[in-house]
Amino acid sequence: MPFCPQCGAANPDSARFCDQCGAKLIPVRAPSATSAPSAPPVTTAGGPVSVGATTCPQCGFSVIPGEAFCDNCGAPLFQAPPVTSVPAPDVPLPGVPPQPTYPPPQPVTIQSSTPAPPVATPPPAAPVARTSLAGVRLCLANGSILALPAVTQAFVGRADPVSNFYPDIDLTAHGGLEHGVGRRHGRFFVQQGQVYYEDLDSTNGSFLDGRALAPRQPAPVRHGDELRLGMLRLVIEVQ
Repeated sequence: MPFCPQCGAANPDSARFCDQCGAKLIPVRAPSATSAPSAPPVTTAGGPVSVGATTCPQCGFSVIPGEAFCDNCGAPLFQAPPVTSVPAPDVPLPGVPPQPTYPPPQPVTIQSSTPAPPVATPPPAAPVARTSLAGVRLCLANGSILALPAVTQAFVGRADPVSNFYPDIDLTAHGGLEHGVGRRHGRFFVQQGQVYYEDLDSTNGSFLDGRALAPRQPAPVRHGDELRLGMLRLVIEVQ
């Protein structure tokens, strides 16, 4: 006689539903020694399913062996074995071209576009400041060369024995009188490393590169300048 799994009422053997509450009845058959062998386990895509369960693991009600879900609460009566993913073999599919393999990336060296700073070169040595008239020479048209003395000041003109005046550069022997050179015509001197010429109130004047010089107004002279005393021409060499 089956009992209702819900209200516990007894029901006839042929009843499929409880006469008391209408719940579905589960027939209970006593096992016998001569009963047929148990059905083989049900096989699903996920593996074999346990079919020997007689009670629901969730609500405890009796279930029919072989059922997949509990008739009372709907809980699954078996657990599929965990699906183990099997990595696909590294075999190209038919009709699919193989994927190209690339070498591992190499480190990239970035070169700076900033130009290298120029190598500093030492400036040329400054010339030694001149302290005297040494190295200054006067070249005449007749080929004569007169060197100025190694002093800071030198007078140029004509010698005058009467007044006992003898200039540092005496132009008497080079046509000084004929060309209008005075006895104390002018002077050369050095100031702050530069050579200057000054006319000393001469009668016939002094000319530097064709330009008349004002008396008592020093003018700087350089290598290659032409100095004319009266009518006597001189070329200045500065070494």
